[in-house]
Amino acid sequence: MFVFSFGMLMFFMLGGALRSAGDARTPLRLGIALTILNIALSVILIRGMGPIPAFGTTGAAMGTVIAGASISVYALFKLFGGRWVVQFQRGMGWRPDYVIIKQLFKFGLPTGIQGIAMNVGGVILLGFIGSLTMGAQAQAAYVVSYTQLFSFITWTSVGIMGATAAVAGQNLGAGNPDRTSRAVHVAAGFGLLLATAIGSTFLLVPTRLLGVFGMDDPIVVDLGVELLRYLALSGLFVTVALAFTGGLQGTGDTKSPLYISIVSQMIIPIGLCWGIQTFSTLDPADIWLAIVLGHLTRAILSVIIFKRGKWRGIKVEIGSARA
Repeated sequence: MFVFSFGMLMFFMLGGALRSAGDARTPLRLGIALTILNIALSVILIRGMGPIPAFGTTGAAMGTVIAGASISVYALFKLFGGRWVVQFQRGMGWRPDYVIIKQLFKFGLPTGIQGIAMNVGGVILLGFIGSLTMGAQAQAAYVVSYTQLFSFITWTSVGIMGATAAVAGQNLGAGNPDRTSRAVHVAAGFGLLLATAIGSTFLLVPTRLLGVFGMDDPIVVDLGVELLRYLALSGLFVTVALAFTGGLQGTGDTKSPLYISIVSQMIIPIGLCWGIQTFSTLDPADIWLAIVLGHLTRAILSVIIFKRGKWRGIKVEIGSARA
């Protein structure tokens, strides 16, 4: 996934550019298409279909890569075709504008480090899962329940975060910080409604959801159902955290979300798992609980820092070296 992650990188960059230009609908549509395509490809590649062999859990990674690349190719075609609010026009120069690049690094580097920190935390968490007595079954349950099914909540929340960032930044730039605050709260409320609806399916039909991915091993199903119950609650925290993260990032505060992610996605869950494993016996439920507590911590810290209001005094000025 790391080697072939260029498609996902392009998806996030183009989505951010469109939202910043005021078009939040197109990235949302692309995100929905990406999620549906990812799920469909993952099901096919995990279970196999016709001449396509079953790749098992590796198929989930393959589906994610192929879906991201497909959506990104389509987005680039539209971008060069001049059909979006952001477009590459013919004759545009490709000479680097170092003033803009410097500003992009200033505000974008913390977000990039934040993503790296979260991925490192996820890898370490997978290590704890693999160390369990039923490590193989627990990893299979994690891949389907968390990586695939929970993505319905995370991708929806990421879309809301992007839209929130755009609206928050535009209103703060227009000198209306109170409207920025209202927009973030509305986005969080909308996200909670969606997360509640999706989480309800995790509670009502978990076995059927796992069955779509060919999960029929009794141990894997039991672990997957258990994890989905935790994630039904965790999704509420994630969507709130991402809505307020969007508010912070959109107003220029990209450092606070970085610190929040390090605490909530690394220190809390990894520290909890390490402590239990060191002084007792680590069970799957302990890891699932660590995930939930990490998401809860992220939501609480995001809300607290946003409500402090330091973002109201941040000024984002990006110039250009070109005349």
